[in-house]
Amino acid sequence: MTFFSRADSYLDSLIDRLRGDLGVTSEEGREREREDERVIDAFNEANAVTGPAKVLDVDFNAKKNAVDHKCDKYEVVHQRKPKVVLRRGGTFTIDLTMNKEVDIKKEYILKLYFNFGNTPTVHRGTQGIITVMGKTMFDKSHEDWDARMVQNKGKTLILEVQIPSIAPVGSWTMATELKPKDTAADRSARQLLRLDTSIYILFNPWNKHDGTYMPDEEGRNEYVLNPVGKIWQGGYPARGRHWSFGQFDDVVLPACVLLMERSGLKHEARGDPIFVSRAISKMVNSNDGDNGVLIGDWSGDYSDGTSPSQWAGSIKIMEEYVRRGRPVKYGQCWVFAGVGAAVCRALGLPCRPVTNLNSAHDTDVSLTIDEYVDKKGDKITRASRSGINPTGLGDSIWNFHVWNDVWMDRPDLPPGYGGWQAIDATPQETSDGVFQCGPASHEAVRRGLMELKYDVPFVLAEVNADVVHWQEDEDAQDGFRKIFSNKNHVGRQLLTKKVGGVENGNYGDVDKEDCTNLYKPPEGTKAERVTLQMAARRSRNARHAFRFPSLAEDDVNFTIEDIDSISIGDDFSVTVKAESTSEVDRTVQIVMKAGSVYYTGAPANPITEAGGEFVLKPKQSKTLSLPVPYSQYYSKLVEHAMVKMVAHCRVVETSYAWMGDDCFEITKPSVLVKALHKAVVEQPLKIEFSFMNPLPETMTDCVLEVDGPGLSRPKTIPISDVAAKGEMKWTYTMVPHKVGEFVLIATFNSKQLVNLSGSSSITVAEA
Repeated sequence: MTFFSRADSYLDSLIDRLRGDLGVTSEEGREREREDERVIDAFNEANAVTGPAKVLDVDFNAKKNAVDHKCDKYEVVHQRKPKVVLRRGGTFTIDLTMNKEVDIKKEYILKLYFNFGNTPTVHRGTQGIITVMGKTMFDKSHEDWDARMVQNKGKTLILEVQIPSIAPVGSWTMATELKPKDTAADRSARQLLRLDTSIYILFNPWNKHDGTYMPDEEGRNEYVLNPVGKIWQGGYPARGRHWSFGQFDDVVLPACVLLMERSGLKHEARGDPIFVSRAISKMVNSNDGDNGVLIGDWSGDYSDGTSPSQWAGSIKIMEEYVRRGRPVKYGQCWVFAGVGAAVCRALGLPCRPVTNLNSAHDTDVSLTIDEYVDKKGDKITRASRSGINPTGLGDSIWNFHVWNDVWMDRPDLPPGYGGWQAIDATPQETSDGVFQCGPASHEAVRRGLMELKYDVPFVLAEVNADVVHWQEDEDAQDGFRKIFSNKNHVGRQLLTKKVGGVENGNYGDVDKEDCTNLYKPPEGTKAERVTLQMAARRSRNARHAFRFPSLAEDDVNFTIEDIDSISIGDDFSVTVKAESTSEVDRTVQIVMKAGSVYYTGAPANPITEAGGEFVLKPKQSKTLSLPVPYSQYYSKLVEHAMVKMVAHCRVVETSYAWMGDDCFEITKPSVLVKALHKAVVEQPLKIEFSFMNPLPETMTDCVLEVDGPGLSRPKTIPISDVAAKGEMKWTYTMVPHKVGEFVLIATFNSKQLVNLSGSSSITVAEA
């Protein structure tokens, strides 16, 4: 049975219904609602008990059913006209009010129609047709729609409906059909009632028949129900920053349905978490001209939009996207991941952001990041050769990169490859012709199984590529010889939020989970090397790098001293140690540099450079340092305040070349978030935000972003200038409307310093 004949009319109708779910109605729409009410009143009056039996009203018991389905946190459930939010594989009750007493078993045939998409059909799984026979027990498979009678007394009929465990996820509608069993009865006695209530059906990780089933209750609470998480940023060791996913906000579910419509994913495929998660990775970015959520920008100029560092969560982004009807400016990887997590969790798909420190962007499936130098050791900036890309042009190493893990079964892969899968909404490389990535099975990545879909080679390179240095040599095959490989630089650490971990503030380690070993064997082990070499055999470009041994004689060892962090205002040094294991003198040429970089690894501004030549006696070691004072680096910093130190070393006698680098973040102060008194529901609550300005200059154009799902809607607060070396202190008053424990997140940005953040747990008590 089809209720829509054209795809465009369906989309118009769906968007109109979604806008209604958001309360986005014009005066014309409100007048239409009033007219509908008058029509319903006239209908009820004209069809009194003396007329044929009719269904007058259907009560979906939205709030009670939402509690049973663990969906009571969705704000659309608590609107004046509640929306229905359910999980597939579960059951829910509906109350049908009739115009007179009706005996379904003896006198009438009642059918329920559940419809999804523009052309709902039973064989595609986008329509459910249930004939209510009066039975009191379910007798169909968990993959089928079914209903049982709970009560048939007087004018009220109570039914319990079973949702298939494989039902497509999104916004459904329902209709009822009631007709006499007597086939000779007047056809006018047949009644068809179409209901305009949105029925949101979600994935169900609590149901063992669902493809997203997660057996761990704590895991479900964290990865589906927690509206706040943490995203790690910066160099090693990274710092965690709270992020508001806000998946229960009233804007998010309608936005998710709109995204799925714009994705082009067939309605019958929307019950498969594999295809849904892949579509999410495609639609969170807007690079394919598909009107996705976010426009990515790494230029540093965000004057015509919002700086990626200014966002505190996903709600404001989704709200702007829905209300304006076009992509939002601007996002970078952690913003794409934050929005991706909001969409996944809203649809019931377990999800978490994952940060990869030293993340490789491999453009040619070589499993290497290749750097080429000439005979003198100077970097070759541009060249082209048949069959290879000797400059690694396009390859890069991001200081950190954030994507999402999603949890699901993988029936399309061999047994053992389900569980966590990586998806990535940041537009880097195309997959199947569009900017999407994943889901890539953790186990497939860990084992280097390049042939298993989706996008395993790209994710494998992100976490475990070798950094290979080549030197020009006309006698070598392909004109270059491999002189040095760094096998443990990429994928230094992968981090996510620990299940149930609570950290009051941003930067502690209490709630940090290291998930590196889920993506690869321990670095430097035989298993790790074998995995990468097996993967290399499956890639022509990878075989180029892995088949050549390093040819240079290595009898001088070099190390660059790592810096974990430097507080802004402090000085630091680039320090390199050279140690000879040779029995003869070795002449060493060295160049040390420091420069600011964007978090993608792209260079920003040079800070300082020094070089020289010295002789190492047999078995001798020397340490060289290049001091970098605060006055020299401060004006050169860009967003994220990251600095990269590089040392290029060459041994003249052996032509051995070595390059070492270290990237670290200049640490900025965190924002202290503090409730000034006990938080009580429906009473004003004063919150104080504060930090000390570490700069010897005034902060101007200051903006504070505040977000706390369930506690406060996102707010943008312009605040006054902050004096040089002075204290920023700002008091904000809010009124909490719910009892419980919440996280309030603050992000501060100014013209001089950006991306300061902080958070605090706030418990709201009963009055």
